[in-house]
Order: sequence, then structure tokens, then C-alpha cells
Amino acid sequence: MSDNPASDTSNNVQAQSGWQSVIEEMAAIADEYRDRGWTALELHPGDAVLVDSEKRTGLDVLLPGPEYENLESLTENCSFVDVDVFRAADSSMFYLLIVEKDPESETVVFVPAYYDPGSGQPKLDTIRSDSEFRLFCRRLSDDYIEFVHGDVQPFLPEALQSDE
Repeated sequence: MSDNPASDTSNNVQAQSGWQSVIEEMAAIADEYRDRGWTALELHPGDAVLVDSEKRTGLDVLLPGPEYENLESLTENCSFVDVDVFRAADSSMFYLLIVEKDPESETVVFVPAYYDPGSGQPKLDTIRSDSEFRLFCRRLSDDYIEFVHGDVQPFLPEALQSDE
């Protein structure tokens, strides 16, 4: 991703370029885990949105049915107790590659996501004040698998992080 995109490049093209970089990075890191003998599941969300409602507050990613079913099978027998978060930003989007890990079973799930921090500011404020980041991996039927993290800092753009 370029720090200084061409001025005639639309935000949509920039977002697609940034997203493609996240997907490529995910594939490379997943291969590294597989080379070490881990089970690695790469997810490919169709959409990612910040949510703040009575039902859910956090980041909601919509998965294709087969990927959701694979995730559902993995989470039945794994305890994802560790997470790595890779971040990138361009002029309008904040990209995440969330790596949920179960070291005991050597299983890892890769969840790429994105959001617009400008339009999602009130939702980000709620997440920050709750001191908890929730990742909802769902399918169209609204069934979801939830990952909860007590440290919100890795999931926020630096401008929103506190000095604590």
C-alpha cells in the first residue's frame, strides 16, 4: 500500500488495493504456520462493519457459508486464547488481519477485516469505553462465532489509542 496514493485514484480503488494487500499477507503468514505443522483457516469476509446495537457491539464480518461452517467446526474443539493483530491504513480505510490462535492444538484462524474510522467514530468510542473488542464472524442467517479481547488497542487506529 502506498503512503501517497496518486491524487486521481478513487477511494474505492485504494480500498481494493489495500484489501488485496491484506489478503496476500494473510496467505503468506498462513503458509508459514502450515510449514510449522499448524492447522490454518483463512477466512474471506464479504463485508466488515462496525456494529453498536443491543445485540452486538464490535466488528462484524460476514462469511461465506462453507467458511463459516469450517470455522464453526474448528471452534468446537479449540480454545483461541492468543491473538496477533496486523494493521494498515490508507486515507479512508483501516485494515486488520486478526490472527486468532490456539497454541495447544496448534490451530490458527485468520480474519481479515476493514472499517472506515471516520464514519465509525461513535462505535469506536463505545468499543474503547467498554474496554473490550468483540469480533463477530457471522453468516447471513445471523448465526455467529464471537472472539472477545480485553485489550482494544491493537484493533484501533493509533489516533484513537489512549496513552494508558
